[in-house]
Amino acid sequence: MTGRLDHRVSEDGMSLVAGLGSPLVWLHCDSPSRLEKLTALSEAVLQADEEVGVLLIYPQACPPPAEIPRRLCLPCADDGAALGRKLAAKTRIGAALIAARSLPAGVVAPLAKQGTRVLLAEMAVPRAEGFWSMTPGYKRRAFSRVSHVFLATERARALWREAGFADERLSVIGTLSQVPLALKCNETERETLAESLRHRTVWLAAGVPPEEEERVIAVQQEALRESHRLALILHPADPMRGPELYARFAHQFTMALRSRDDPITPETQVYIADTEGERGLWYRLAVACYMGGSFSKGSSFSPMEAAGLGCAIVHGPEKGQFAAAFDLLAERRATRRLTRPPALGAMMRAVLRPEQAAEMAHRGWQIVSEGSEATETLVTALLAACRE
Repeated sequence: MTGRLDHRVSEDGMSLVAGLGSPLVWLHCDSPSRLEKLTALSEAVLQADEEVGVLLIYPQACPPPAEIPRRLCLPCADDGAALGRKLAAKTRIGAALIAARSLPAGVVAPLAKQGTRVLLAEMAVPRAEGFWSMTPGYKRRAFSRVSHVFLATERARALWREAGFADERLSVIGTLSQVPLALKCNETERETLAESLRHRTVWLAAGVPPEEEERVIAVQQEALRESHRLALILHPADPMRGPELYARFAHQFTMALRSRDDPITPETQVYIADTEGERGLWYRLAVACYMGGSFSKGSSFSPMEAAGLGCAIVHGPEKGQFAAAFDLLAERRATRRLTRPPALGAMMRAVLRPEQAAEMAHRGWQIVSEGSEATETLVTALLAACRE
């Protein structure tokens, strides 16, 4: 979905919203990092309740989240006040969560008037946005419409108390998770493939664009000189390229093609995973993962997907729309970042060492698990508000 919110609503936005589900959960953010968190939160909300729909409002400059059933993502060129008024007049919005640096009072007012419970998160201090925010009494009136504030730290609680917020309107829950729900897989398929790959070290190249295919294949060729039982799962960014890749490299390796249901044998060196919707399976089978595209246009997938399923992560300098997730993992030494493509081979071989892979996977899992409690708390609060 693209364009200004007012334009979308005047054309067909209302019909799209009407088909989401009922009640509707409104999620609103103002930055790329908060968008990652609310994207993950929205998935958790939809999984927890099969009747609700989610409307996710995000900054116009951010790349749009993926389309999934019962979630509509709309870019916001301003504070979204016009959309708030139109939706509040025609649609039941059961709960709203604002994750922003400042309170968009123009959005909150029509929602609160409708009776929607408005919750806040990711706001360090009580601050209202807009020209009128410095007017005496404006901030107090704006925040009086907020039902509850979820804070990251106890220090933040003290600041909100000083601004006149009672303890019953404040909860310290920690930082929201940036991690999407763990990708699912067919457990029978996983067991079958895991048995075929038993006693072998497996690495994954996920979402590899055409310009990086030669590099990834060269890394496998180099690595096989040290470990002849090493297996590569090559997941092309475009699954339609699977047969072409097989034809190109079959003279160099013993290969198998997923779309053709080729079996994995003890001799298989490259398994081309040229199907949609099976990344959860590939992450579970691999010890380590190279995030494809990170030496060119940027990764197509969040590295948190791999971290949440126990993969050690290697990537290039281009982070794409997942910069916040890459930065967080790098800060905690859960990934290895490279600046030059020729270094990929040596780094993958180092990361595939059992002790190195295990340490990185553990660090990644710690990050994934830290925000899960805060996310669960907000899911519970939003769904409880919808049922009131």
